[in-house]
Amino acid sequence: MAITKRRLDFLRNIKQLYDATGLPVHYARVAEALGVSKWSAYEMLKNLEKEGFLDRQYEVNQVEKNPGRAMVMFLPTHKLDQVLFAKTLDSKLKSREWEQEKERLLSLFDELRKGNGKALFEQLATELPSLENPLISCAYIITLLVSQMQILSENSLRLLENMAVEARKGPVGLAMFVGTAIGSLLKSAAPISLVAQLSDFFSVFQNNLIALTKSEEDLLQDFLEMALVKVL
Repeated sequence: MAITKRRLDFLRNIKQLYDATGLPVHYARVAEALGVSKWSAYEMLKNLEKEGFLDRQYEVNQVEKNPGRAMVMFLPTHKLDQVLFAKTLDSKLKSREWEQEKERLLSLFDELRKGNGKALFEQLATELPSLENPLISCAYIITLLVSQMQILSENSLRLLENMAVEARKGPVGLAMFVGTAIGSLLKSAAPISLVAQLSDFFSVFQNNLIALTKSEEDLLQDFLEMALVKVL
């Protein structure tokens, strides 16, 4: 079974709890840490145990309410350590990839000052379908949009500046900015071919946006602000 974000949260949490004490972890502690019911936590930990991520131990309950009763405890296995190490490594590689792409995309705005906006748009539109990283894909689409904003009226630009502030409120704000930018271009003298492409890109943006983590959403919001500084 795939390591979903929820399952990964459980693995990371029980690893943290175990490392803090060196002792097996009761499912109630995991439930409290993650804000879920004890029974939901127990079912998840049982499933993770079946898949080899956890080992089970029984300890005698010393609490007076249930003296002598055995408690089910869990502790991480080597397989869990391997998965978390791989996820950490993958995260570092993605972070490095993002920094490189972010700097590249921002540097491309210099082409706008040289009057190469059309070439920039065509270049990014050609590269976009091959992208696999959702964060970079979203940044490409923001770059595509912002690169065309010079054809908009002052009123439209002010509206988009306000929408960029709303983008700080999360994914809904980001989607609203992209949708508003496309709507503004539709009302402008933008070429029909350009508008058709941007309309297609909106669905791509939405699909990738929902795949982002909270930290990636924050990175995208920062990128949007930096991109706007380049052109406004």
